[in-house]
Amino acid sequence: MGRFYDGDIQGKFWFGIQDSNDVENLVTIKGNTDYSWKACNCCAEVDEDYCRQCYETKEEHIEAAIEAEEYEDECLYYEDSSQGYIIDKETHYEELVKNMELLKKEIPEKIINEFEKIEQNDKILDAFTGVFNEPTKYINDDDTNTDDNKKQQLRVFLARYTLGYQIEYCLRTTESCNINCEY
Repeated sequence: MGRFYDGDIQGKFWFGIQDSNDVENLVTIKGNTDYSWKACNCCAEVDEDYCRQCYETKEEHIEAAIEAEEYEDECLYYEDSSQGYIIDKETHYEELVKNMELLKKEIPEKIINEFEKIEQNDKILDAFTGVFNEPTKYINDDDTNTDDNKKQQLRVFLARYTLGYQIEYCLRTTESCNINCEY
């Protein structure tokens, strides 16, 4: 079990290390709370009063929600356990690159060298391809750091750098990076 992110990039937040809003440590942005319609689970626009994709009328949607036993609070939508980020190249790229450079200074050179060996292709967008296995395997091999607090901080920096690496590649190759983060 864990918390995942998906969209233009995908991966899993590091358990006990990385917050679901870690994107906000890389660029100046606030996440958008996502909502879904009850009964049909479509993405909800909360300024509408029912799901127009699935139902002809609000009453029809209410009936479906009652049948699904999801209408206790008389509201037809619910808050998803996630928030979305729309990161655009023009607004965020320069800030991201600057923050990535600052993170690089906190991560041992041998780990950064492994990141530099990563082939620049779309596998970067999907952390589940194993593209980050080499850089992250060194995290437990760092014998120079015996302080547990410093090891924990290094893990935080490495998790953030990995997420930033994906976002940077996405922005460099497209104009935006949309991410949905579970919390």
